[in-house]
Amino acid sequence: MLAVGGTRLTADNATGAYKSETAWNTATSTVTPKSDDGSSASGGGFSRRFARPAYQDGIPGPGTARGVPDVAGDAAFDTGLAVVDDNGSLGQPLVRPATGTSAAAPFWAGLIALADQLARRPLGFVNPAIYDIARGPDYHAAFHDITSGDNTFVFPPATITGYPAGPGWDPVTGWGTPDAAVLLPLLARS
Repeated sequence: MLAVGGTRLTADNATGAYKSETAWNTATSTVTPKSDDGSSASGGGFSRRFARPAYQDGIPGPGTARGVPDVAGDAAFDTGLAVVDDNGSLGQPLVRPATGTSAAAPFWAGLIALADQLARRPLGFVNPAIYDIARGPDYHAAFHDITSGDNTFVFPPATITGYPAGPGWDPVTGWGTPDAAVLLPLLARS
């Protein structure tokens, strides 16, 4: 199973071109709408139940535990995915945001479905291929490496210290977010 973390995307207002991303975390954010019940942040960390799979050998982390997430997608409330709801008021379609990792995970499912089509076959379990691509020379072309932010979670009065994003794989955004134009053909050839 591909585990997906969250980011907050910054894009050019005029062209929509990618500028940067940070780990998704509303604890220190001033975005609207702001949650009244604490923060929202990317999940991530290391399993206490599942062993590290072979495709994760060599990534940073505590010993033999499965690290998550593997990858990430935009999850922020103010920059999340646009979803068209055809049941809008007065019979007009309504465009609304889809947010959180609950939006980022289906985004990745759609990307994998496009890679399946490009390959003209089901790719099946893609995690080993994603890790191979990320460890190879095409990493910085196929992924946006998220190196700032963290997933510390605040739920007053408690604060749960998370992990920082950093270069390469990290337990907040995994390998990062895709540049689909580069990643999908690489996956299709895997």
